[in-house]
Amino acid sequence: MSQAATIDFDSTLIRRGVQAATFPEMAEFAATVEGRPLDKLLAELPRLAELSDMKFSLARQVIRRRARNLAPVEREQLKVYAEEIAGTAGAPVAARIRALFS
Repeated sequence: MSQAATIDFDSTLIRRGVQAATFPEMAEFAATVEGRPLDKLLAELPRLAELSDMKFSLARQVIRRRARNLAPVEREQLKVYAEEIAGTAGAPVAARIRALFS
């Protein structure tokens, strides 16, 4: 089964991530991650973690940059929420989510 067949396509972010193959498409995916409200972005972490290594790495860089711009309390809340999400995911996805802030 292909990766595209196993990922839910109801999210523009996930759809862009799955379909991104060229540099402009990857840039558009990164811009979507950058502009996504944090609550929605966190809700999509499990599906983001299912993307290829390169695409997840790009998303991770954008999320980390956004987290650095938060107040310390907000950044800690983000980490706690990400850990809660990781706790509900399978082992490989959970490991990727936990690695976001380590």
